[in-house]
Amino acid sequence: MPTLSVFVDVPLARKLEGSLLKTYKRDNFPNKAFLAYRVCMTNEGQPWVSLVVCKTRLHVAQDPSLNYEYLPTMGMRSFIQASLELLFGKHSQAIVENRVGGVHTVGDSGAVQIGVQFLKAWHKDAQVVYIISSQKEMHGLIFQDMGFTVYEYCIWDPKRLCTDSKMFLDVVQQIPHGCILVIGNIVDCKLTQSQWAKLMFTMKSKQIFLFFDIPCQGLSTGDLEEDTRILQYFVSQGFEFFCSQSLSRSFGIYDEGVGLLVVVALSSQHLLCVLSQLMNLAQALWLNPPTTGARIVTSILCNPALQAEWKQNLQEVVENIMLIKEKVKEKLRLLGTPGSWDHITEQSGTHGYLGLNFQQVEYLVKKKHIYIPQNGRVNFSCINANNIDYITQSINEAVLVTKGSE
Repeated sequence: MPTLSVFVDVPLARKLEGSLLKTYKRDNFPNKAFLAYRVCMTNEGQPWVSLVVCKTRLHVAQDPSLNYEYLPTMGMRSFIQASLELLFGKHSQAIVENRVGGVHTVGDSGAVQIGVQFLKAWHKDAQVVYIISSQKEMHGLIFQDMGFTVYEYCIWDPKRLCTDSKMFLDVVQQIPHGCILVIGNIVDCKLTQSQWAKLMFTMKSKQIFLFFDIPCQGLSTGDLEEDTRILQYFVSQGFEFFCSQSLSRSFGIYDEGVGLLVVVALSSQHLLCVLSQLMNLAQALWLNPPTTGARIVTSILCNPALQAEWKQNLQEVVENIMLIKEKVKEKLRLLGTPGSWDHITEQSGTHGYLGLNFQQVEYLVKKKHIYIPQNGRVNFSCINANNIDYITQSINEAVLVTKGSE
């Protein structure tokens, strides 16, 4: 008698963005280009790794004094402390008052996972989550899996080709009392100081719980402190919140999955209780976090000379990306490409919107072998001296060919 598989009713899952990369790899066209890598790329088309990380990795591997025992469930204490100081500043009052702490996690998704599980168990009145970001985030899926009702808002306006600060303000004005608000990469939320002050007043009056995401500190503006200035402002104004802090991209150790769930509380006693519950959740999920990436990060952050070298590496990467954006904009101007392309240089970070519509993106992928996501948000570090002319000429062609179909 044949055995009936328990998997007989399991369907194939919907194809994810990774299929774009598979199509690109199978493409034999000589001038093909892939502009959708998640990681920062070098001019040679390889994942960027900070030079100081390479040296530190060798030093860590050859250190005979290291103990390779399992880490505690909370993770490496020195790593947590160094990461918190990177986020809030070494002399942060909140750190001095011991009301800021963290749990060493398996990447930033691990940080979101245990944060969401905690909120499900201990913030039971909040059943609705609002996510504000410049792009579609994976965080929504995690909240949905835990039973939350999720509403997502993209603050990028594809018509005006800029961040829609009014949408941000309107969403906060309209969301209900006591809900959870997730803010993706806060550097993308370009508000004035008075707008932030108004938002904070509304958030406090509505008792909104905030969950921030800091995915690549230092790679947005090249200034580590500037990238978290608004976050520090929230701390100074007495907010409690969670924050997912990922360090993989900033150091170029993408395969290590180095992350932290940061907790900001009103008192050290509250912090202690929250961390104890998070430790139980982490114990059930992964028991012990990975060590190597945390050791590399800690070695660099705790050594002034290495930290200075790493900061210099970050600045050089950001300056190169800014230069690439300027060149793309200028080449499109010289080609006479219809429209304004100022939005390219007005966006910060490795990723940004080209400002192309669906037909233009489709044309680039199918006719010019330039692979970009449907939303037109590309990784500018994938553009270099070898492909910039072909890419800009192709964009010009796509805009001209599809102009009549708009």
